[in-house]
Amino acid sequence: MVLSELLLQPSWPSHSYFQSNLDQIIQKMEVFEIYDHRFFSTVAITPENSPVSSIKFPVSSNDSGHDDDHNHVDMHNSLLDNKNTFDDVCRWLSDDDDNDLQMEFMEFDSQTGIKNLLMAYAEAIRMEQEELAKVIVKCICEKANPNGLPLERIALNLFQPEENQEKEYLFQESLKNFNPAFRVFYDIFPYVRFAHLTAGSAIIEAVPSHVDMVHIIDFDICEGIQWPPVIEAIARIKKSMIITSIKLDHQDQDSQFDQTSWHLCNFARSLGLDLKVQEMGMTQMVKEMDHKRKSQSEFIAFNCMIGLLHMGRTTKTTQVMNFLTIAKGFLEKNEGIITLGDDLETERMINYSDFSSFFIKNLEHYKALYESMERGFPRYLNEARIAMESLFLAPFVSSKSWFQKWKERRERVVFDMNLQKGFGLKGERMSMKNLNEAMQMVKEGETPYRIRIGENGNEMVLEWKGIPLVRVCAWKVNK
Repeated sequence: MVLSELLLQPSWPSHSYFQSNLDQIIQKMEVFEIYDHRFFSTVAITPENSPVSSIKFPVSSNDSGHDDDHNHVDMHNSLLDNKNTFDDVCRWLSDDDDNDLQMEFMEFDSQTGIKNLLMAYAEAIRMEQEELAKVIVKCICEKANPNGLPLERIALNLFQPEENQEKEYLFQESLKNFNPAFRVFYDIFPYVRFAHLTAGSAIIEAVPSHVDMVHIIDFDICEGIQWPPVIEAIARIKKSMIITSIKLDHQDQDSQFDQTSWHLCNFARSLGLDLKVQEMGMTQMVKEMDHKRKSQSEFIAFNCMIGLLHMGRTTKTTQVMNFLTIAKGFLEKNEGIITLGDDLETERMINYSDFSSFFIKNLEHYKALYESMERGFPRYLNEARIAMESLFLAPFVSSKSWFQKWKERRERVVFDMNLQKGFGLKGERMSMKNLNEAMQMVKEGETPYRIRIGENGNEMVLEWKGIPLVRVCAWKVNK
């Protein structure tokens, strides 16, 4: 079996280390028919005084993933085009009667749609008008709908549970079926598999024939799902292998490393591969790298995946920078490669002059994700889609976290500037074989997904209708 077949096959075949039988799409759909029924039943019996007693689950009017002409939302519209929206809201805020304000504002909301409300909210935050922002939030929550258009579903998740209790309820109910949802999410949707496939192919293609050992240092190993295809590929070329997982701050209290290590080693053993999996902190890794002598028989791959949807968390930019700095320093004396995959939430922070433009770009990004996920579900699995959105998209859709990212933008700007310069490294060009594998995986030409190669040739991007979703880069030391 060639490498492309290894990396393109589902991650959950019957012989995989997860021992899942979800290797066929029909089986995935059967799992979700059961899951869909359970989720719907749970919501249907919600007491009338429950926070979500008002939730309705009719058949979506837009299950195709394509907006009707009268509902089309162009997220590229400038905020200047909607200046009247914000001015009118400010005028209404001066009204002494809060009830009249709410009624008048809701009438305005119904006429202009949720897009302008979201833009007005961003402007209110930019101008530090907190009271106005609270009024807008209440109106947005009234229009939010877990079964509506993408922006209405985004609105459901933008605000915290105390402001929108439906979000918390949906998440808790969805969490009860996390394991099957996680497996199906990884296999059906390309967001994470694209990053893992592209980085894995770049690593395998860069391994020299003369080395005996491939050593992968993984910034955030999570459940280890990136590595089974790479382990199988390494086993076929008769190399030994080490995977070092970096222990990050958020892993201290609830680490799954032991279970992940056991699964990976057991899978490698079934293939006759000598695999060692270890964990260490960043400081410990630096000491190990300092004591490690230059070796002609070992190939080092530093792998960093950040902000991907299956992770359910974001990572501090300073931690990523430290990791890449260590990787660069080590590879100046040793043979190896660096691979970086990230969720292109806002592409480059350096491109945004104010919070409003930053906020709108986030809306554009997540609208594309919601649309693409909707396209992957038939109508009769509507509640399953809602559950998966709650588990894998909602954790990243938060007005407070977006504002926090904006406040911490200086660190991100430094990171983006270094990324543009390649961190002083030589870009490792993505091969045509790697590109073809990715195009085959997303069925380019048959779906709205597209694969694009960056200007320097070392960057591959997954897009949905021209909106970038995930990026993978690869570098070697520029000697």
